[in-house]
Amino acid sequence: MDQFDGLPGNDEDARAGLEVKAGNPAADVLPRSLYSMLGALTLIWGFNWTVLKVVITEVPPWFFRSLCFLAAFVGLLAIARARGLPIRVPKGQWGRIALIAFFTVSLQNFFMMLALPMLPSGRVVILHYTMPVWSVLLSRAILGEALTPRRLAGIAFGVAGVLVLVFKDAARMDGAFAGVLLMLGSAFVWAMGTVLQKRLPVDLPIASFTGWMGLVGGIPIFILVFVFERDKLLALHGVSLWPALGVLYNMFLVFIFGWWAWTKIVDRAPAGVAGLSSLMIPVVGVFSGMLFLGEIPAWQDYAALAFVSAAIATVILPQR
Repeated sequence: MDQFDGLPGNDEDARAGLEVKAGNPAADVLPRSLYSMLGALTLIWGFNWTVLKVVITEVPPWFFRSLCFLAAFVGLLAIARARGLPIRVPKGQWGRIALIAFFTVSLQNFFMMLALPMLPSGRVVILHYTMPVWSVLLSRAILGEALTPRRLAGIAFGVAGVLVLVFKDAARMDGAFAGVLLMLGSAFVWAMGTVLQKRLPVDLPIASFTGWMGLVGGIPIFILVFVFERDKLLALHGVSLWPALGVLYNMFLVFIFGWWAWTKIVDRAPAGVAGLSSLMIPVVGVFSGMLFLGEIPAWQDYAALAFVSAAIATVILPQR
């Protein structure tokens, strides 16, 4: 039963959960049952940074994000209902959903959409995926997760990969300092939401929980649409094919599948491990931008790929 639900999918997942609680060394690696899910998520989310740059050329950003949140809410709750899973939020847990959604959905997307026009897509995704550094540190402070040698190594490799790419375009970054700060803020609040999901568990299946997060966290973004974009909505009839396809890509793949998959990874693995497991996504983002924007990889890009691959290995390779 390892589909759109929030319950233990198989014996391996159940063992992984027990190992985390027991402090077993296996708690420092991602459960093997999540490898294929992480691979799909890496490709979908990584490529999306190129898609986002195309979409915002013609679609108002807050309206675009509102469509994504509504798609996640309707799509995931419809899946949960069709599978006979509970969708009613348990009494007393609305506050938990609101707090997690505020960081994971509202603030993360607010900072990111402001920064996106200011920076190249490759730099945006690199800065966004400083998240694992914050998640490991926050999980230590809030959850008491140990800073084990594996996690410290993952942080070191991940930071090295990020710094190589940031220094590659340091001159370009200087002219968009506000964008840099916004993306670092987006990474930090995403990490906070990830840790809070572990600290304040909600008694709902993954599909239902993620769907409600989309609605609750999207409320501030819905307000921005009515305040700033009412006039721009009248011009939506002129949106061309590729931005329109990019919107659909985000609604169905990035938000319905991607959000569910990420929430499940966070649910089944320690917060620090989940964060480090995402580090291949910026590499896909950088190289997809090169492929579709005609950029030629430099030695720094290959060096960053090596560093980030090493960071991934710290949570993928089994303990011996």
